[in-house]
Amino acid sequence: MRKANICVVVPAYNEEKVIGTSLSALKRVVRKEHIYVVSDGSSDATSKIARSYNVNVMTLRANVGKARALERLIKSRNLTKRYRYVLFSDADSKLSDHFYDEIKKNMRDDIACLMGTVVSDRKGFISAFRTYEYGLSHRFFKKAQSILGVITIAPGCDSLYRGDILDKLEFSQRTLSEDFDLTIQIYKKKLGKIVYVPGAKVITQDPITLKDFWRQIMRWNTGFWQNVFNHKLYKPKGKLELELYLLVLDSIFWLFSIAMAILHPHIFLYILISMYITLLSLSLFIILLEKHFWALVYIPFFPILYLMNLAAYFGSFFRALFIRKDFSWSKVGRY
Repeated sequence: MRKANICVVVPAYNEEKVIGTSLSALKRVVRKEHIYVVSDGSSDATSKIARSYNVNVMTLRANVGKARALERLIKSRNLTKRYRYVLFSDADSKLSDHFYDEIKKNMRDDIACLMGTVVSDRKGFISAFRTYEYGLSHRFFKKAQSILGVITIAPGCDSLYRGDILDKLEFSQRTLSEDFDLTIQIYKKKLGKIVYVPGAKVITQDPITLKDFWRQIMRWNTGFWQNVFNHKLYKPKGKLELELYLLVLDSIFWLFSIAMAILHPHIFLYILISMYITLLSLSLFIILLEKHFWALVYIPFFPILYLMNLAAYFGSFFRALFIRKDFSWSKVGRY
């Protein structure tokens, strides 16, 4: 059977507010018959709205979780046998019109997965903070990781997998971060390269309340630690583990700072002031570089979200020690 080139899979759970916008954007990138939505036990109008866009829709009666829903969709529709590439997208994300044009320039047999650039939708101070985070991580870290061959996470909202590669991956239920898990498996099984494509952009929604922001970063960080434990990434074996060690240096610094706060509170105050100045300066540089001038007014509030990130990072470490399975989507509010 001759394979078509690409299809898109979209997992969705109670996404009636955003699924239409996502599908409208997708239909400008690929033809509607190559778009597949799996509604994972949704109790709202997600399935009905998706069908109104004349795309393929699979409806699950029970909520089984994102990873399992994706696995059921891919296997039931035999997608890896029918398509050379499978693109993962999210119901709250919008692919840019030129996403496929950019990504196909890098389609080669030695590449297992291609990932694009995540751009925050413009919506308040949390989105402004994410504009800084995404700008920093993509412009510097992802580019460097791509060159070195150690991209740690191919995001679930804009990652393109070779179909034959997906057949060799396990959609694990042991983690809240299935995208991190799939990325690690590619390295562990030596299935090919993971490459970052800067021009392939996707716009994604961010939380609009601190409560939702906290829930999201707790899920992300818990999934991170679950994968560290599940794949034994704490054992130094290669470039991937070394890269993860580098990622935790920031946290080690804060553990040192906490110790200093106990012994010498005035030194901790100096560290906080230095952190504040450094964060504000770096945020200003990144936002100007990205030309997202609307976010400038929110920069003074960034340290609050940065400290919340640190708290979630440390708190999720202990949470991951006890949560070995969790199928919950841990959804945040949509708009």
